Amino acid sequence: MYLKELKIVKNRFIFTIPAFVFHFLFYILPIILMIVLSFFSWDLLSPMKYVGLRNFSQLMKDKWFWNSIIVSFKYTFLAVPIIFVVSLILGVLLQEEDRFSKIMRVFFYWPYMIPMVAAGTMWKWLFSRNFGLVNYIITSMGFKPVDWLDNPTLALFTIVLVQVWVLAGFMMMLFIVGLQAIPEEFYEAASIDGATKFQKFWYITLPLLKNTNISVITLSIANCFRNFTIAYIMTTGGPGYATTVAPLYVYQKAFTDFRLGYASAGSLIVLLISFVIAYTVRKVQEREIEGGKI
Repeated sequence: MYLKELKIVKNRFIFTIPAFVFHFLFYILPIILMIVLSFFSWDLLSPMKYVGLRNFSQLMKDKWFWNSIIVSFKYTFLAVPIIFVVSLILGVLLQEEDRFSKIMRVFFYWPYMIPMVAAGTMWKWLFSRNFGLVNYIITSMGFKPVDWLDNPTLALFTIVLVQVWVLAGFMMMLFIVGLQAIPEEFYEAASIDGATKFQKFWYITLPLLKNTNISVITLSIANCFRNFTIAYIMTTGGPGYATTVAPLYVYQKAFTDFRLGYASAGSLIVLLISFVIAYTVRKVQEREIEGGKI
């Protein structure tokens, strides 16, 4: 009996090997190589040279690296609340299982399925100052064209809007699942007590969506803080360094300046910051659960 159970466990383990191999090759191994490379100086042409902590000490003094971290935080703090509010509104409006809601769900989910490069290229042309459809509509109404991607403040807000466009549909689906899991009896009891629609939403829907809310916020932060493609395609980090997010700055150091060791050190710091953010959000979630609020 014991040998039979051991054989079953062994057979099940075989099916997990491809997942383990994939995870090791594309997640664990690159992190290990990044950590090792961060202690070396390497430009692809000359041999690797061990420099110890010099890359990290230079990063501490690199104002543009820390500027990219700040830009990433600005980008995240701008995008996440908008994604949360827009996706929640869409979820509330489209939670019914009728034909119209199903069609509209597909419509709003569709941007998430588009490759980031294609989405960034499309919106870059739409927001072009001289040839974009957005400015064409604005000028046709008698207003001056807007420098969507050439103004430092507007450029950051513009790529935030594109990030919202990409993610809102996916987060909407999470909200719809959470909304449909709320028992209808709560709303019926509230109706008997004379509660308004707003009161039902505020005192029933939002409290019972706390798990979903935390999931949406966590996933939004993760997607926004590691954003690279939209900023790279639409602005290449400009104007100046206004939209140079941390992953883009690291990319430029690695594949424009060919300072792979320096870029690896920067990647490690960005990874540690991402870990701290994820850990903090996770602890908040555990505290809510332990407090019996979810």
